[in-house]
Amino acid sequence: MTVVHSQGHCSDSHHEVHHDGFEEANRDFFNTPGVAERHAELSGAAECARRLVAAMLKAYPFNEEKTSVMDFACGAGLISRELAPHSGPIVGVDISQRMVDLYNLSVHNQGISPDEMKAVCVSAMKENEEKLEGMTFDVIVCANAYHHLASIEDVTKVLATYLKPEGSLLVADFIKGHSGDIIPNNAEHIVPHRGGFTEDEIYNAFSGAGFRSFSFAEVAKGKFKHVDQPIAFFLARGDK
Repeated sequence: MTVVHSQGHCSDSHHEVHHDGFEEANRDFFNTPGVAERHAELSGAAECARRLVAAMLKAYPFNEEKTSVMDFACGAGLISRELAPHSGPIVGVDISQRMVDLYNLSVHNQGISPDEMKAVCVSAMKENEEKLEGMTFDVIVCANAYHHLASIEDVTKVLATYLKPEGSLLVADFIKGHSGDIIPNNAEHIVPHRGGFTEDEIYNAFSGAGFRSFSFAEVAKGKFKHVDQPIAFFLARGDK
């Protein structure tokens, strides 16, 4: 599988978050005309989404009638579209208005009701976000976006507040290996974690958010043109 650098998004919580400009840089980058459209169509992105969703379906018992889902850092909706046949209503959340517009346009063009699938743009993800007022979810998924977040600890804590009791968080991203940075130097302004993550780093973020159980497994491999070795993807699950 040849994969591509996925969309990225930064968020903060009701506590003070020192994101060092990454949030603003990501918002500006993915709102640049043409960037969102190119990322939505990049070769390998759809296949990567299919493999990661296949792993999610094995990790959590989605129910096509009952399971409510937040797709955090949803981008143009590749993950949402793969999950849709297996879940109940899906709400995508993204920092980029252009990505959200692409997501909702695709939903509209497929004749899907916004009650079943829609995306909202939030300028800064926080507890009691106005556009998510009163919403809680059975599952929150986030694919290939944690490496864009300045503080995965703060974001994980905020996401936990949007889960129903006994809800689950599923996060997929790159496993930190021995090949150095996965993301090239010219993306350093939007990617604070260019080498991916270790299991311990993800565990600490989940544990700090109060999840009572945790699992972590390699679920796919991919190839970046600028990296000699295959890139391994993990899927982590935490249960509230």
